[in-house]
Amino acid sequence: KLLENGGAQGIQFVIAILLARLLTPAEYGVVGIIMIFITIANVFVQSGFSTALVQKKQADEVDFSSVCYFELAASVVFYVLLYLAAPAIAEFYAIPVLKPIVRGLGVVLFPGAVISVQTAYVSRNMEFRGLFFSTLAASAISGVISIFMAYRGLGVWAMVGQQIAYYLALMTTLFMTVSWKPRLVFAMGRISAMFSFGWKLLLAALLDTLFNNLYGLIMGKIYNEELLGAYNRGDQFPKLIVNNLGAAIQAVLLPAFSSRQGDVAQVRSMVRRAIRTSSFLV
Repeated sequence: KLLENGGAQGIQFVIAILLARLLTPAEYGVVGIIMIFITIANVFVQSGFSTALVQKKQADEVDFSSVCYFELAASVVFYVLLYLAAPAIAEFYAIPVLKPIVRGLGVVLFPGAVISVQTAYVSRNMEFRGLFFSTLAASAISGVISIFMAYRGLGVWAMVGQQIAYYLALMTTLFMTVSWKPRLVFAMGRISAMFSFGWKLLLAALLDTLFNNLYGLIMGKIYNEELLGAYNRGDQFPKLIVNNLGAAIQAVLLPAFSSRQGDVAQVRSMVRRAIRTSSFLV
């Protein structure tokens, strides 16, 4: 998991350096504004179901396939909302190009819904090897596409292409490296049972996402997209080490804790060891 995060970030770091020679800070800022809205929409689409799949004591093919189809249906709803809201977003920030970019970049909601279920299966079954290779491949493919588009003078659309290519490539390669595939089964009762657990995670994730992206929403309005682009670049790199370490630890500990959730004393002991070890590493 550490290699996956670090490898992907390493590739993206090199890609970012190359793109910085071909794009302007303002173009970075435009995409930064849009990604805030995409990230918030993704929170609603996934609704804590991926964590619920990992946490559930007995999760089978019906659970994973049902969540996959439900999240795809939710993606349609939120894509329509983004599509309709695009003119208002462009007018609010006084950046006309935001309208087509919102509508174009919004398509990542669909592969994102599938990827969330795929990664839940990976975490539950500890198949991190497949996720490692898939993430590296998706980062490399999307990076090459974005550099080519930027070199051809497509400007901000190079970063849009990078995001879309990354999601599509990651979803496709995960289908090849992870053993789970969606089946033609759906049970609304399973969705309802998991939502009773997941809605709390939805609210927590929504609060966290809004807080973390509040600077971008305000800076993009009060100042300009160029300053926001510079801020996003400067804010990204200092967080790489701690964020990658935290993401790796959390991804592995969640299924480990979930598999022992019936033994409170053992889970408490595992949590204590995890806090000591992660605190030491940080």
